[in-house]
Amino acid sequence: MEGEGRTGKGWWDLGVMKRVASSLWSSGELAIRERRNFQRTYDLAERVIPKQWLEAPVPTETETLREWALLAVGARGALTEAAIREHWRLRGGRARLQPQLDALVADGRLREVEVDDDGPPFYVLPGIELDGDPAPPVLVCPFDNLVWDRPLLERLFGFKHLIEVYKKEHEREYGYYVLPLLAGDRLLGRADLKADRAEGVLRIRKFTPEPRARGNVDEKLERAATRLARVLGLERVERAA
Repeated sequence: MEGEGRTGKGWWDLGVMKRVASSLWSSGELAIRERRNFQRTYDLAERVIPKQWLEAPVPTETETLREWALLAVGARGALTEAAIREHWRLRGGRARLQPQLDALVADGRLREVEVDDDGPPFYVLPGIELDGDPAPPVLVCPFDNLVWDRPLLERLFGFKHLIEVYKKEHEREYGYYVLPLLAGDRLLGRADLKADRAEGVLRIRKFTPEPRARGNVDEKLERAATRLARVLGLERVERAA
């Protein structure tokens, strides 16, 4: 189990056993069998991963990088080269990935899209529609890739994301667990939420609109919060005065 062997030196101290398990997991000798309360349980890879996959041919680095690029773009719609690297935490810089993206474009498996801000191009899957119907308002998890990739977020939305759960209460500007409000192609503000499961209520403790937010922001927040409450199995939404 994770957490074994901690030395008591702080939140990020992983302990010897954790570091060893992570190293063996990275090398493929261990696999994660289950998670309980954010803790991983490790086991031998052959007891977790089906034999057919363990015995499958090992892809080359070129095949791996191209497949990862396609998976990342397919999952997130449109990404730059740097954003694809961030998605997988790839090392090696642009020189490692860019040739594979060029090859995928030449093969017709990706399409390169220039944008009008003179920044790096985006990559999309062939035939993807970039100007489809806007999605309904949604409260985005603060650890979602959309907001976790800070440079891409600022380029697309002009939005600087902050995670303040590790700050002391008096140091927080927006709140403890803050979810950005996304409506269409705009991030309209930040909602500090708490799920009160005993009362069946999703509480909006604080909402901070973006300076340039326009339209009926409160109505969009209500729709997004109601949707989130339903997903969490809560009965209603309450907003602090």
